[in-house]
Amino acid sequence: MRDLRRATLDATARLLAEQGAGGLSVRKIAAAAECSTISVYHYFEHKQGLLDAVHAEGHRRLREAQSAQQHTADPEADVRNTCLVYREVALSYPDYFRVMFGHPIPGFHRPTGQYRTPARENYASFVQVVRRWGEQVSLVTDAKTAAYGLWSTGHGMVMLELTGNAPREGREKRYTVTIDALMHGLIADA
Repeated sequence: MRDLRRATLDATARLLAEQGAGGLSVRKIAAAAECSTISVYHYFEHKQGLLDAVHAEGHRRLREAQSAQQHTADPEADVRNTCLVYREVALSYPDYFRVMFGHPIPGFHRPTGQYRTPARENYASFVQVVRRWGEQVSLVTDAKTAAYGLWSTGHGMVMLELTGNAPREGREKRYTVTIDALMHGLIADA
């Protein structure tokens, strides 16, 4: 049986990414999700609820993929693989990433409260992985600062790629080389 809630979220993310707030009508979402408008209202009380759910679902997918990389006996590999899977998830769900990290959508507020929890949990988990790595090697800075540098560098590269502003050739290699160089530079005795 088809998951109508997920189809509705996917359709909402796609329409928002392609058309902005103008694409966020229940009729358009239902048509894109191949369901009735009643189904949309069944799962989501209002349009803001849809936006909140898209945000939370995108972060849930990111968290699921990243957590699979974070619990081995090799913290350095865990940090690296968490950074690399960030790009993979972004490329797999570009519409979600555009909604999660793009400009605010006119007429809607950024998700707050419980809808921000998955984003906070993702980042806190990454800081913990970097902290474990820092217990194994001497870092030039604290784990929070190192995690911020890695996360924001990877995120910036991904967003440039998603918006078509990254060089066309060798994107994956450039990303990997940059993460590796930054990790190497974070080690105090490197």
